[in-house]
Amino acid sequence: MELLKTAELENFYQDECVGAVRKKMDITEQVGSGTAVIYPIPFSDRLAVIADLPAGIQNFFVPVRSEILGKTAMNFRDLLQNWGDDKQIEKDAETLYKWLISPIEKELQAQNIHTLMIAADGALRLIPFSALYDGEQFLLQKYAVVTIPSRSLTDTSQTERTQTGALISGLSQGRMEEEWNFSALPGVTKEVKDVESIVGGKKLIDNDYTVNNLFREFETKEYSTIHFATHGVFGNSPQNTFLLSYDGRLTMNQLEEMIQLGRFRKKNVDLLTLSACQTAQGDERAAFGLAGIAVKAGVSSAIATLWAVDDSASKRIVTEFYRQLSASGVTKAESLRQAQIGLLRHQQFWHPSFWSPFLLIGNWN
Repeated sequence: MELLKTAELENFYQDECVGAVRKKMDITEQVGSGTAVIYPIPFSDRLAVIADLPAGIQNFFVPVRSEILGKTAMNFRDLLQNWGDDKQIEKDAETLYKWLISPIEKELQAQNIHTLMIAADGALRLIPFSALYDGEQFLLQKYAVVTIPSRSLTDTSQTERTQTGALISGLSQGRMEEEWNFSALPGVTKEVKDVESIVGGKKLIDNDYTVNNLFREFETKEYSTIHFATHGVFGNSPQNTFLLSYDGRLTMNQLEEMIQLGRFRKKNVDLLTLSACQTAQGDERAAFGLAGIAVKAGVSSAIATLWAVDDSASKRIVTEFYRQLSASGVTKAESLRQAQIGLLRHQQFWHPSFWSPFLLIGNWN
């Protein structure tokens, strides 16, 4: 299963280096107490839910056909992204919770699990697991949720974070590009300034945010965090996967190359944040590319969004995430969870369409 996921990610990014990363990951530490790795695997006649728990691996089976599971997941994603009927959103959220979480919940509680690492397959890659609902609470309110391409492709080390500043880039201007109509992001300027005030570093806004300037910064300085407040697209191939810059597009290969400029330094990039990206709607392959972005870019963790989020909501979540993360002993997973809960409690932004598309990908520490 792990080898298949590695091969799939190599195929998506057309990059055999992913396999080399996997070989290094194989010898990393166990995920640790309080954390479970969940593999929901759809089969034609049933759903297998494999839970890698501190006490060992357990298998659960749910009698739901992959066709029904896939349709429910796709409908749930479509309703959330496009602000569909709230009653149907709740119904689908409860149904998916019953299939994916309920079978393992007793074990999660018995083993005091607080963080779920989800390695999803098929249409399940398209949904925000944090928005699953048990009839009283969202999954977010019980667990920190992390997205991973696979266990062996995830850095699980628990090294102490050393903050060496952030490179914070943002594009507030809209743009028409081929089939994409990228709206203006008026909140970007304040988001960039707020993030800088919390973590420090260098900001590149609008006409200063060019591909050449990004490379120049990485050639001369060391950054532990890279933050992009700009439109990004994860399509069904590397050619259709990019971030907008002032002077064009930043491809994933360019992003990887840029980050690798610092590979001989003592500290690698710990966190990549993409606060305004989106996956092609209904495209499972694009969603898997998103899940593998931390591996491709060569960073420990990434934060990204499944779909484009309201500008004001995005600014609130990312700035609160950094505030939480700056507190001693708070993991990235718990920091994002608290930021999302803050939005859930907000009178204007309580709806899961605002907070659920934010994903933590990779290392949760």
